[in-house]
Amino acid sequence: MLIRSASGLRGIFKDDFSPQMIDRYLASFISNQNISSCVVGRDGRPSGSDIAQWVIDTLVKYGVNVHNCDLATTPTIQLMTEKDHYDGGIVVTASHNPTEYNGLKFLQRDGTFLSPDQCETLFVSVDNNLTLNESDTIASVLNYTSADQEHISKVFDAKSIDVHSIRSKKFKVVIDAVNGGASNILPQLCKDLGCDIEMINCDGDGNFTRVAEPLAENLKDLEKKVLEVGADIGFATDPDGDRLSIVSNTGKAIGEEYTLVLAFKNFISYKNSKIVTNLSTSRMIDDISSGSIRTKIGEAHVVGKMKELAIDIGGEGNGGVILREVHLGRDSLVAISMILNLLSNDGRPLNEIIAEIPQYIFLKDKIKIDDSINFDTLATVFDCDEINREDGIKFSWPKKWIHIRKSNTEPIIRIFAEAESLSEVNDLIQTLKDYLK
Repeated sequence: MLIRSASGLRGIFKDDFSPQMIDRYLASFISNQNISSCVVGRDGRPSGSDIAQWVIDTLVKYGVNVHNCDLATTPTIQLMTEKDHYDGGIVVTASHNPTEYNGLKFLQRDGTFLSPDQCETLFVSVDNNLTLNESDTIASVLNYTSADQEHISKVFDAKSIDVHSIRSKKFKVVIDAVNGGASNILPQLCKDLGCDIEMINCDGDGNFTRVAEPLAENLKDLEKKVLEVGADIGFATDPDGDRLSIVSNTGKAIGEEYTLVLAFKNFISYKNSKIVTNLSTSRMIDDISSGSIRTKIGEAHVVGKMKELAIDIGGEGNGGVILREVHLGRDSLVAISMILNLLSNDGRPLNEIIAEIPQYIFLKDKIKIDDSINFDTLATVFDCDEINREDGIKFSWPKKWIHIRKSNTEPIIRIFAEAESLSEVNDLIQTLKDYLK
């Protein structure tokens, strides 16, 4: 079943994708966004080359000039869309879904994702069988071979990243790109930062030798490699390179919640600032700063609030860091550079820096559901200090919380919970599950 959401399209390649399906959705995209030029990229999935070619052929048929980045990260395509003033961009990716899935992410002129309302307009146009006439103009297709280096250069220009200081430390790092879109660019970034690098899963062939989502429990090989080579840090990303997870110098995957915390810790050493993040991000972010501004889950919501309030940094607890100065999108290159900058300036190993951040136990879970659940009926499950209904329902106490919401990309309820002890977190999750039985 093709899943349509504010994240774009996702589905199983053999069941849900065809040139005809691509034609319908791109005709709507072109019409609604007035597209005459477009940049295209893909992650490493085996089906990505076919879908990307269908995308390019369709764009050309309708007179759209195309720059093809081929294997690339989502943030690279976002940045190129904005920087080079394309009318839009398309990323062929299913993010952290298994390799048999693929999808399309649609970008508007400023490199950000279409808003939820814009996505809905696109989908309605498809459902109403919008058609376009083929163009009499012969459109061009050019290979965009410099996109990775342009992206790296833009990251290095950020004020909160001191490239010379990082280079002077000669950090030893291990990179795990899950053979996805970041397989080329992340090793190059770290080389350009003077790092001694080791690579695993950086072939770019879409062979997911681990579970694609860079959760701590999926990073056993990276943990082993960091210990084996005595690395200062290990970095793992998802297939399209917008999320980053970390393995510390002790060989322990510390959880992707720390990515935004550490990047923000670096940022506020340069500039006092609040941060925009979603409702399910760890309260660690509040403990190290003057506080956060919370939104619904989803990059589009975080970016929208950053624009509205002119906030320079944002992100999500899933390992996504957004630095306005580079571009308004989650970016693993930004995250890596900011965290190496923190290590460079602090001078201590990562495990010592982490040890001084207030500790919580953060767990994620999920339950398969149908569409009949009414979140209003959950309001009496917990006796708490605060209830937030902005995105599903979140129950909060001074030192713990649980957030329940429907997934935008799968037929499940996602559960996020955090407390100071494992028993407290498990109690929160089990209480909810018992109620939903």
